[in-house]
Amino acid sequence: MIDYYLTLSIFDYLVVCVEIALFLTALIKIENLKIKCSFALFACFATIWHLTLNENPFSLLASSDQFQLLETLRYMGWFFVLISLLMYSQEKRLPNNYAISMYVIIASTAAYFAYQLTAPLTYIFHPKSWIYVKIILCLAAIVTAEQLLRYSHSSRVSRLVALVAITQLSYDMLVFSNLLLFTSENYNLWHARGVISTATSFILALSLIIYPFQQRQDSHFQLSRSIIIFNTSFILAGIFLICMAILGLVVNLFDIAWTEVSQILLYVMSLFAIAALSCLEKFRLTVAVWINKNFFANKYDYQQQWIKLDALLAQKSDDHNGYEIALSAITTLFNCNSGGIWLKGLQFYSPVALKKLDLPESRAIEANDSPFIQLLENEEWIFQAPQNNGLYDKEKNQYLPKWFANNKEAWTIVPLKSVQGNIGFAVLCQRSINTPLTWEDLDILKLTGRQIGSYINSYQASEKLIQNQQFDLFNKITAFAVHDIKNLIAQQSLMVNNADKFKHHPDFVDDIILTIRNSVEKMDQLLVKLQGNPHGSLELVNVTVLLENAVEMNASALPLPTVSIHCDDAFIMADKDKLQMALYHLIKNAQDATDNEGEITVKLTTENKKMWLEVKDTGSGMDDKFIKEQLFKPFSSTKENKGMGIGAYQIRELIHSLQGEVFVESTVGEGTTFSIYLPLNSTNKEQIKIQS
Repeated sequence: MIDYYLTLSIFDYLVVCVEIALFLTALIKIENLKIKCSFALFACFATIWHLTLNENPFSLLASSDQFQLLETLRYMGWFFVLISLLMYSQEKRLPNNYAISMYVIIASTAAYFAYQLTAPLTYIFHPKSWIYVKIILCLAAIVTAEQLLRYSHSSRVSRLVALVAITQLSYDMLVFSNLLLFTSENYNLWHARGVISTATSFILALSLIIYPFQQRQDSHFQLSRSIIIFNTSFILAGIFLICMAILGLVVNLFDIAWTEVSQILLYVMSLFAIAALSCLEKFRLTVAVWINKNFFANKYDYQQQWIKLDALLAQKSDDHNGYEIALSAITTLFNCNSGGIWLKGLQFYSPVALKKLDLPESRAIEANDSPFIQLLENEEWIFQAPQNNGLYDKEKNQYLPKWFANNKEAWTIVPLKSVQGNIGFAVLCQRSINTPLTWEDLDILKLTGRQIGSYINSYQASEKLIQNQQFDLFNKITAFAVHDIKNLIAQQSLMVNNADKFKHHPDFVDDIILTIRNSVEKMDQLLVKLQGNPHGSLELVNVTVLLENAVEMNASALPLPTVSIHCDDAFIMADKDKLQMALYHLIKNAQDATDNEGEITVKLTTENKKMWLEVKDTGSGMDDKFIKEQLFKPFSSTKENKGMGIGAYQIRELIHSLQGEVFVESTVGEGTTFSIYLPLNSTNKEQIKIQS
């Protein structure tokens, strides 16, 4: 039989080029050793079988035992591929006795066929007996392929292979049944097996190139509506007619047989498609996404996801604010064990809600002008952890924050976008995710991020409305207070004017007059503040001097703060009196929260036209809930009747009016750190005046 292969022409060897391409693709693209071997073995058997295939099923070569052995090996190869994929999908191993038996049978049959290659053609068994054997092998392979299709977690490439196998094996069974029932000399069905083998190998090679092997993946085969109605039918039909017209012109011009033209065209186009998809990664991914969108059911049920997200966001809880509800919703929706939400500030993105997320001791904040934030805002880019890098992630991930890149459970960062643009981002962590995000993951994450962003916008607007209502009430109270204070001043002034009548007690009268005069002066000052400019007058002030004054003003209380100033001067444009009182209250509040034996440290640093002021104490501390919901909430005081509850709020609003920001870190029982950022830029004077 070896002499037969020596007589083949170059065109005969061109016939098996697609099977050879399948063999090489399997060796390169498949990582699992068992599946790699099964595909490579099948491709080898298919290559030799296609070379040996004869046009007449009852010719000497086609009826020989050697060819029948080769056909048997081909079906064994199919069975080996399908059973390997089925075990891989189910995460199981074939029992040793079955596995050893299968390997021994395949190896023995292959060895016997190799031995028979050098021998003359033999006809020990009747050809019809071989047909029955081949039909049984086809049935066994079809049953295995059906199990692979029915298993709900089979990967998409596994299902494609199963569909291709069922198609080819069913056609072979049709051919064998025709040979058993009819004796016609029209062997077109038999001869077409070669073309079908080429097409089968072509589809298998494309499947291995387009789809990565994933052990478990839901993939229900389904045509989308868009592919059925007015999608690409007319375009493809037009291209087909043009190509056929050109091909017909060439055939008539050179008098070439149509059969040869069709075969050559099929082989050349198959090799071209395989080579193109192997080399062009972007094109390969585009084809994969197109096939997934149009021929497979979506990984997510968008209607159910939307309903679930809406229900999670609609939950109300007295123990959680809107940011925590949003974080709980997005982590629950994607089965994440931890995460966090960062919102945009004037200068930085800072965390507002965390769930079991470990952050470094340094500030986990991101500057608004950083490349990482620019990608989120301009491209709505979804970052994923470095260990799950996709093709396009490697370049972008160089901008990832270190606290995210170093987190072993990190999964993805989702931008939170609304009609106002990007307002923040969500960090999601999962322990079990170790595969890159697909287009379906990206779509659902973007959709969820936009919905969460809109929800946070609505929550902030409602909170602002409540504050405005409270301020409206405060303004009314202030108006009445001003009226009462005016009356009180008039009365006190009258007493001062009539004080001369009691000159017979000069010492007593002098004391009363002094007391009344002081009260009048204080009330006059209060009136000026209530009726004047709320932002005060701006001037160039040195924060280092104001800080030293604030420490001196609190020198009578314990513990005394330890001051560390790492700069000569720190000039900013601000209202001197307001900023002085803000610094005074920061230190005073730290003393109120700290025992006399505790410690208070005040640190001032400047760098690159930026100023950082840090006031740290070892006092009672605050929990996260109080910081998020009560600390900066106006008219909420922990000092009972001693305060109005607007001190911290006024400090934050003052810092914001100066284009700065306030950060608070606190642990109950350990202490609190207030960090204030202010820009050192005198050119902002005109801008601040306009805002004031």
